[in-house]
Amino acid sequence: MKRIAIFLLFILFSAVVVSASPASVKIGNATITVGEHVNIPITIDADEEISCATIVVTYDGDIVRVASVSEGNFDQLVCNNTLGKIKIVAFQTGEKGLKKGIVANLYVEAKNEGYSPLNLEIETLKDNEGTEVPATALNGFISVSSPTASPTPSASPTSTSSPSDTDTTPTPSPSPTSPSPTPTSPLSPSLTTSPVTTPALSPSPALTPAFSSPTPSPSPSLESQEIIIQIENVTIEEGEYAEVPILITGDGVKYVNLTLFVPQIVAVEEVYVGNYENFSYNISNGRIEMVAYTNKHLKGTVKLAEIKMKAIGRAHTAGELRLEVNEIRNGTQITIRNGQILIKERKKEKLTLVILIVIMIIMIILLMMLWKKKSIKK
Repeated sequence: MKRIAIFLLFILFSAVVVSASPASVKIGNATITVGEHVNIPITIDADEEISCATIVVTYDGDIVRVASVSEGNFDQLVCNNTLGKIKIVAFQTGEKGLKKGIVANLYVEAKNEGYSPLNLEIETLKDNEGTEVPATALNGFISVSSPTASPTPSASPTSTSSPSDTDTTPTPSPSPTSPSPTPTSPLSPSLTTSPVTTPALSPSPALTPAFSSPTPSPSPSLESQEIIIQIENVTIEEGEYAEVPILITGDGVKYVNLTLFVPQIVAVEEVYVGNYENFSYNISNGRIEMVAYTNKHLKGTVKLAEIKMKAIGRAHTAGELRLEVNEIRNGTQITIRNGQILIKERKKEKLTLVILIVIMIIMIILLMMLWKKKSIKK
């Protein structure tokens, strides 16, 4: 009986959990315009040497096209490149593998405006012994925008204001009426002869309607295209979790590319998709890169994503949840509202400690009672 009790105590208070960090395979991000090309690498990061990797990349063939695939840091590379899907096999011919390096490089061509996720699927990842290595795939994205039109046509109306020059030609006609002033003071006749200035200003009303018509149009468009991006404030107890939303307020925001910087007092556990139908993200070194795209017309306040965080810092510590917009469409005036995170003391922890102490005391009393009964029988 004594051995059983000791064994139970060992299970309760001596549980050890061993966790191994998996390898990661990551594909880069890119933002280009239609007709341009970009090189996007696929990288690997592992704690042990990798000798063979089989990876599948899928993307939207209507938006981009992978023109070619080139070798990275592995000795050999074999790929099957079809529109929308690429299968890559990279391996080492020597005895040693790679812990960190480039698996392959994708040379991508932009076809049409839009957004395409770059999804990774790890079929196999093996070490030097041929053993499977657990790995995490970090997806990427590519954003394609239309080429910006040159503003040369807007300059043409300015050149049409040549009639103003013709209007100035009659002004020398009054000048013979006052030959007395010397050419050293040309300003004096223009100031003294007030009737001459009035006809010079008379053609200006013809110019004002030409330029006044475009001016009122930008003001409402600025108001209608104002975008507010914000992340909520949150308070988390020590060791607990919280889900923090990122909200966008605006009219018809179809594409968003932003980064969230997270303080070291919390750890990002998961990122949930909001109201956008196309969404991808990458988590690395305290930052979350997020890209969202939709063909729908979203109005009002919508949810971009929801971040699940765990408080790993000490109580009474705080930090900033900082947003940085990399690119956004359908928005001319952007307002960013960052959030604050506060970790407070976990009161339940004291209660659980008291409960554990009480359980230990009860178990000790039971053991003593059983020991006495056994000794009495003897």
